[in-house]
Amino acid sequence: MYEVQFHPADIRKQVRYFFLSRQAFRRLVGLGIVLGLLLLVGLALAPMGLHSLLLSSRLHVLRHQNQVLREVLQERRTTLKRLQNDLAAATTRARQMSLILGAPLHEETEKDAPHQIRQDGVALVPEATVALRLASRLDRQTRFLLAQTGELARFVQEHREITRMVPSICPLPVGSFVLTSPFGERISPFTNQRDFHAGIDLAAREGTHVLAPGGGRVVFAGRFPLRRNVRWWRYGNVIVLAHGNRYVTVFAHLKDILVRRGQRVQRGEVIGTVGSTGWSTSPHLHYEVRVRQQPGGEPKPVDPRVYILNYQWKATEKVLAASRRAPAPAFDPLPSIVRLR
Repeated sequence: MYEVQFHPADIRKQVRYFFLSRQAFRRLVGLGIVLGLLLLVGLALAPMGLHSLLLSSRLHVLRHQNQVLREVLQERRTTLKRLQNDLAAATTRARQMSLILGAPLHEETEKDAPHQIRQDGVALVPEATVALRLASRLDRQTRFLLAQTGELARFVQEHREITRMVPSICPLPVGSFVLTSPFGERISPFTNQRDFHAGIDLAAREGTHVLAPGGGRVVFAGRFPLRRNVRWWRYGNVIVLAHGNRYVTVFAHLKDILVRRGQRVQRGEVIGTVGSTGWSTSPHLHYEVRVRQQPGGEPKPVDPRVYILNYQWKATEKVLAASRRAPAPAFDPLPSIVRLR
């Protein structure tokens, strides 16, 4: 049996006595030891807990900052992508102008690196890698575009007459037509056989103005005689323009012919109206552009869409690539009645 006394500070108050059995005393001592150990462990772990709490708070802040940076990076990527699309359109237009003028054409040879981009030896997150790759591509395209436009400027300075004559606008007012038959191989609507379509067909209302696509001279205006050339006779009323010694344009199935042979015309001048003469199922304009590759050579048909700068065709880049890659197949030469000189 153990006796425990509590003496109050005030001597006038009564002393309190507590009696503990040996077993209860041992339990009390054990509890004290446990509490003491817990206190010591708590004091030992307190710095670590505080550090963990600070790290958790810091991690939360860093995660928030990382999210903000990712959102900013995404905005920059969107901006870079928009700039890339604009630059790609400008590059396509530069290629198109080089092709129709016959100016030297630069080609891009550099390719994007397939591996992950690193900065100061540290691998970047995918978003940053994509953004840097876009920026690198923009830089390369910009340098290409500057080189191409510089070459174009020099060419135009040296060949001003070509720029005045080249057939570079749509022969119908923009918004007045629908492309119904493109350039190239097709199934003929009349013979149901595969043949080469040397131009494009633009469906439009009868009487729609047909415009000269460039400065030139009328070398034929009328209908080709059946006995001389059946295929060209099928075109109905036809106008043929010579734009210098390099380019020839053909306008077929016309309703009205408003020019005469030998007449000089300017770009944008009305030369006729859309009709359905000859072998035609509905009012439309059959339009051809032919290019002489060498002096005295036969002008060869090319895709007229390449030579139309005031209208945005679908898949222009594919049209340009096809025009550079493949020569025209067998085609009908211009009739002898057409005098180009």
